[in-house]
Amino acid sequence: MSVLASLTETRRRTLITVALVLVFATALRLYNIGWSFSNNGVDEGVMLQRALLISRDFDLYTDIPCDQAPLAFYFGALLKGDVVTLRALNAFLSVAAIGACMFVARKLGGDIAMVATGLFLAVDFAFVREARLFSLDGMSSYLLAFALLSFHYYAKRGDRLAVFVAGLFVGFSAAVKLIGGLGLLALILFFVFEAVRERSFKASKAVDLGIMVGASAVPLGLFLVALGPSEMLQGMLFDQTHREFEPMFKLSILAFLGLNLTYILPLVYARELWADGPEIRYLLVVTGVVLAFMVLQPLVFFHHMVFMSPALAILAGLVTAETVNFKKGHVKGSRLHKALKKDITMRRFATAIIMVDLVASMGLAFYGVAAQDEPSEIVYAEKLGEMTNSTDYVICGDPLIATYADRLVPPEVVNVAYRRYPQLTLEDLESAIDKYDVSVVVVCFRLKEVEGFTQYLTDNGFLLVQYWYIGHGDDTVLDLFEGSIDPTYFYVRADVAEYRDIPTVSPVSS
Repeated sequence: MSVLASLTETRRRTLITVALVLVFATALRLYNIGWSFSNNGVDEGVMLQRALLISRDFDLYTDIPCDQAPLAFYFGALLKGDVVTLRALNAFLSVAAIGACMFVARKLGGDIAMVATGLFLAVDFAFVREARLFSLDGMSSYLLAFALLSFHYYAKRGDRLAVFVAGLFVGFSAAVKLIGGLGLLALILFFVFEAVRERSFKASKAVDLGIMVGASAVPLGLFLVALGPSEMLQGMLFDQTHREFEPMFKLSILAFLGLNLTYILPLVYARELWADGPEIRYLLVVTGVVLAFMVLQPLVFFHHMVFMSPALAILAGLVTAETVNFKKGHVKGSRLHKALKKDITMRRFATAIIMVDLVASMGLAFYGVAAQDEPSEIVYAEKLGEMTNSTDYVICGDPLIATYADRLVPPEVVNVAYRRYPQLTLEDLESAIDKYDVSVVVVCFRLKEVEGFTQYLTDNGFLLVQYWYIGHGDDTVLDLFEGSIDPTYFYVRADVAEYRDIPTVSPVSS
């Protein structure tokens, strides 16, 4: 802990330390960005393929069934759905979000809090993992981090421009993924709590609240007008209401906190932190709203947890600064400082948690980067590219393979996730193969479980490619929460197999 203090003793040391933290965070995110750090099932491939289809003049929601908000797909379409470019964009956004959170932490708790916040987010497994993917959850959470920065200025000074910008960033976050709208709910609750605390609600506060809500409605409002409200609402809202409540998935919350032990401290010391100013209270409200949503919503996956990282990292940075400053003998009047002074066990607990977490998280992050090898998706994509032309349609159990190969998937069957509405059926696949004259089918993940699908392929002129010809890469490292892509089978139309001399299990008759 004394290291953090020494790194911020002078302005020069502080600037160098901040630069090193940001460079370290950038390196973790960009190193071998074309390879997966850890996948999130088929989600990334589905999102990338939608962006690729939009770039080829398909319309979202009408041509392309979609159960998410639209902004990321249209931005991805501008970059032609390119895997590496969009991952790199997400990585840089995450680093910018780290910088925003560090700035807020400095304003609230000084240089030590700033550096600690940066370190926590730099090695936060959820934050790193989603930053190395084209992740809607990641992108939406980074935009929320910018909203936290803007709203900090409002909470501190009552600046209306700041509350407008905060609302706008919340709107952009929700336009990437609707969960981002929790930021709006949290900020509304903050106004309510402050009014209760002050026992009054001034007309000026009502105007501020109206400005924020109005600004947050702009991004999605424009999309509703452009894309059609009925189709868009049906896709991103009503098609999400059919998910079953699965309590076991709530363990993702414990996994997230277990991998980021320091984030537990703000929850433990929430009562002490609450009294230390409106800027800290709004961070606690954001944390509480997101955590409550994770507990109550039907399905919670580990990648959703990234929404909790920005606010918790700032608060954890404040706790760290209080712990370090207490050891340095600083006299401070905060409630947390007084609690640490009163209870030596609390001080030792906080110190141990922070040190263990930093060491463990850095080790996990370094291992994840160092242990990477070429993932199977890239190997399979190269082979898929050899088998097909740029105008051919393919079907993939992992659409990431098709996107790596710059090949289109029929829009009706892009979403091959296990949990989608309506469910993917054999009839959907048969219709897509016939309508788009599909030449290659890559059977993995869920497609292996669609009853009768491989028999249909065999009966309709598709041949199983020899496995040795396809080759294989490696499973993604730190793949703690998703299944492996393998085994993967390629089925190729008989005429394509003959034309390209592809070895199959059932040889083409001459």
